[in-house]
Amino acid sequence: MPELLAQTAVQDALGQSPSGRSRTLGAQWEATLTVTERGIAYIRHAVRAHLRRWDREDAEAVTLLGVSELLTNVLRHAGTPEARIAVRAESAAVYVVVSDLDRRFPVVGAADLLSEDGRGLAMLEALADGFGVTATPSGKDVWFRVARSGARRPGGRGGGT
Repeated sequence: MPELLAQTAVQDALGQSPSGRSRTLGAQWEATLTVTERGIAYIRHAVRAHLRRWDREDAEAVTLLGVSELLTNVLRHAGTPEARIAVRAESAAVYVVVSDLDRRFPVVGAADLLSEDGRGLAMLEALADGFGVTATPSGKDVWFRVARSGARRPGGRGGGT
């Protein structure tokens, strides 16, 4: 995956990245982007590459699920596809924040089991070790935390909004 990181850096420098602008500072990667269906896959690949670079493959499945869910929600519900994503790896957990310009908070609810939509946030909340939404002056931050296996709280989830 180092080749993807190098490719991302070159595309960003040339202004060709489908994700917009991104940068990596130590164990934090962030990108400002216009969310598109194709761009979500690109962001997932970039996040996966960073998790592997930081030796955090243990957090990969839940982190990638959460990234897909939050970016899809921006695309479908935020009214504008402009967003920012930040992924930070620490010794005990991986933190992800997706910021958008919509002031409405997402609703986490029980969806019909046969429905194709509406279950993603509930699933993320159940799988992550922390999940929440914070109002910002320009919209909101939706965040989640994935703890290292040995650092997980009994019963799975931690924190709320």
